[in-house]
Amino acid sequence: MLLKRDELILAQFEEALTQAALASSTVVNYLADLRAFLRWGQQEFNSDFSLRQVNQEHVRLYRYHLTQKLKRSPSTVNRHLMALRKFFTFAQEIDLVLFDPMVGVSLVSDSNDTVSGRLLTTEETERLLKAAQKGSRAGLARRDAAILCLLIYTGLRVSEVVDLQTTDLVFDNPGVHLQVGSGPEGQVRHLPLPGEVHKVIYSYLQVRPRVSTSHLFLSQEGRPISSRTVQRIVSDCARAAGFDGISAQTLRRTYAANLMDKTQDLALVSKRLGHQNLHITEHYLASCQR
Repeated sequence: MLLKRDELILAQFEEALTQAALASSTVVNYLADLRAFLRWGQQEFNSDFSLRQVNQEHVRLYRYHLTQKLKRSPSTVNRHLMALRKFFTFAQEIDLVLFDPMVGVSLVSDSNDTVSGRLLTTEETERLLKAAQKGSRAGLARRDAAILCLLIYTGLRVSEVVDLQTTDLVFDNPGVHLQVGSGPEGQVRHLPLPGEVHKVIYSYLQVRPRVSTSHLFLSQEGRPISSRTVQRIVSDCARAAGFDGISAQTLRRTYAANLMDKTQDLALVSKRLGHQNLHITEHYLASCQR
């Protein structure tokens, strides 16, 4: 049974769709898909699961549920995702949510590469990093290698990489860690940086444009990069390394699975990924495939 506040929100959404002159069948389908999503969330997580608390991990897990468990066709899955996209665009417009959980969540392709949960091997990871370091422009090559290192060795979300500030690099004695507090839930978490990652980031800092902005990763013109740029860097390096179907989410999944294999500590994995609770992390790990 849906919560009363969600029914009120859906009523507002229905009114907005009607005013936008959408076909009545489209409106009905959007609302049905949103209610199906809410029922899934209440069954998978808790009876208080609400549209107000949805984050990117929820959406990715739902996409995995539709494709891998229910075996829905790409067109059906994409219809559900488009309903969520439409709703959360509306939700941001009325200040119902601060973050759009659909940002960075791709639709499903016929090949299904984007949702297979594929993980990289150690050899493939090394090939990906080497591809980044072989860029034709030294400054951008160092930046791209630093971005890939963070995605691979810290499991950061793309939005978190984009929002990183130079002050988020904390120099301890004897180590270095990242202070990350820009995720969808706003938690502040501390991620240790292995020595080789610190070296790659330090190398980038030597060529980082000297501008007033404190964003860590910048374009060649000195402007903060976008999420699309990060996704393009991953795709371009993957293509150069000879891989298909590799995204930033592939790197995050690889990090999560490797950390779980190494530590067998679900709480630690959940904390490092910035998940709200262990239940989300259990589902997330279950969607990763070796």
